[in-house]
Amino acid sequence: MKKRLLQDKFIGSLVGTFVGDALGMAVEGYTIEEIEKKYGQLDYMLEARLGAGTYTDDTEMMIGVAESLISASGFDGADMAEKFVTNCNLDRGYGAGTIEALNNIKAGSSWQEAGENIFDGGSFGNGSAMRIAPVGVFYHTDYEELRIKAKKSSQITHAHPLGKTGAAIQALTVGYAVNQKPEADFSVTDYLDVLTEYIDFESVEYSQALSSIQDFLKNVPEPKVVRNKLGNDARAFNSVPTSIYSCLINTDNFKKAVTYAINLGGDTDTLGAMTGAIAGAYHGYNDIPSDWLDQLENRERGLDYVIELGKKLFCLKHK
Repeated sequence: MKKRLLQDKFIGSLVGTFVGDALGMAVEGYTIEEIEKKYGQLDYMLEARLGAGTYTDDTEMMIGVAESLISASGFDGADMAEKFVTNCNLDRGYGAGTIEALNNIKAGSSWQEAGENIFDGGSFGNGSAMRIAPVGVFYHTDYEELRIKAKKSSQITHAHPLGKTGAAIQALTVGYAVNQKPEADFSVTDYLDVLTEYIDFESVEYSQALSSIQDFLKNVPEPKVVRNKLGNDARAFNSVPTSIYSCLINTDNFKKAVTYAINLGGDTDTLGAMTGAIAGAYHGYNDIPSDWLDQLENRERGLDYVIELGKKLFCLKHK
């Protein structure tokens, strides 16, 4: 694969997270029916609580992951935890578990311990999967290392095995998407083979979701069935598989995948962010609609900054 395309994919996954997050923020908590009744098929930026085109904690934490990988030349748990604490702007909408973990870090807990006792056994929310794109692109050449680093990254705030598995599945999917040529037909069979080789699917939550995805790809159901079966809430096992399916059923272009995800309702900013991370890794930055990009916030740590992080990650990985 040519380096220019590979760099475009690095950038695409990070910016894809940002775009999906911004698109989904305005309808977070809406049902499929409510979105359809109010907006029809939502495929444009709406005014949101922080303004149209702004990002939530999803993108802010993704920025922290990228910054840490760059500054530490790879995964460093203490450095990443510090980046999360430094960057945290509660106006972006952080979850209660993540706030507790970051407060534990500020109080002196190690990155390995900070999230251990949250919710009696660690969080299994999607908060570590939503931010994982930089790990997926940076470790795309070694799926085993990618899996390990994704779980370690999750440990900082989402230490429950189901939370860590969700982050690993999302990161591995991003890494796999980076390695595929967008002009070629995406092999779902090959992807699922890689996924089952590197991910432990002993948990019934993820094994059932994987089985449902395979069924849905053979007989495509209505979106409401996808929502009811795969889920659309903030639990990792009820959103990571949903985002993956949104991409697998819409491999044509970035816009179709992300639009499908956010119109499922529920935790729409994170569904959009995770779907955007995968679709951006596959199609690249140049496939993201310019009218969406034009509306993204671009202040000190906005679009240009995220693009630069993607370039730096690429240069660090492929010197």
